[in-house]
Parts: sequence; structure tokens; C-alpha cells
Amino acid sequence: MSKTLLYYHIVFATKKRQTILNPEKETSLFRYIMTTIENIGGKLIRINAAFNHIHILTTIPASVCVSDFVGTVKRSSSLYISTSGLFPKFGGWAREYYAESVSPDSVESVKNYIINQKEHHLIEKFEDEWIRILPEKERARWEWRFLDD
Repeated sequence: MSKTLLYYHIVFATKKRQTILNPEKETSLFRYIMTTIENIGGKLIRINAAFNHIHILTTIPASVCVSDFVGTVKRSSSLYISTSGLFPKFGGWAREYYAESVSPDSVESVKNYIINQKEHHLIEKFEDEWIRILPEKERARWEWRFLDD
């Protein structure tokens, strides 16, 4: 019998980094995303948003590729937001996303990082953080995309 335990930290932003994710209404979105993840066969460990982007720590089944997983979560949640009227100015999710594998030893620290997103982004803008975490050779390619998405 095969057994896998694949943790991923996933981040995706609103189109053009619109600051429309209202903290008072995000719990409904989080529940919907959790259900979507469970339907795919994953398990949501932690989720949080900060103004214009979402962080997710989740398991992903070995039979599902990361891009398909993220695409399903983004499409499904976008449809939910649009039909529910949850965030009236929501224009969709940006094309890009960030995903990294997380070792079991790092799960707690990533959970804590996600929990503190709102406070963290009062100090560092999402766009600045995104550029900072990229490898240096990728930074110039991404800086202009924040203007154009």
C-alpha cells in the first residue's frame, strides 16, 4: 500500500491586486475553499487572506498535479464569489500563483506565518514580498507584471 503526505503552501492574488477581500466576509469564502479542497482529496491545514491575496496550507493527493489543484480552487472560488455577491468588486484571480512544498517539520512555522498575514502585510506590501522571495534572475520579469495583470 502506497502512502504520501504532500504539504503545499499556495498563494494567489486578486486580479490587478485589487484590495477587495473584506475580512468580515472572508470566512464564507474560506469554508467554500475548504470544501473544494476536500472534494479534490486534499485537506486544508490553514487558510488566511490579506487584503488582495490568499495563503493556503494544504495537503494535495499524489494523483493531482499542483497546477490542476490550484486551477480548480481558483475557478471554483471565483464562481462562488461571483454568484454569491460576497465581494462585489471582485474581478477574478490573477493568472499567476505561488506554490512550494512544505516539509512536515515546517508545517507549524508555515501555519503561524499564514495566521499572521494581515499584520505582516501592514509592514510589507504583497508585491514587495513576492519580488523578494523570487530568485534574483526572475525578479525583473515579475516586477512589470504587477502593473499589467
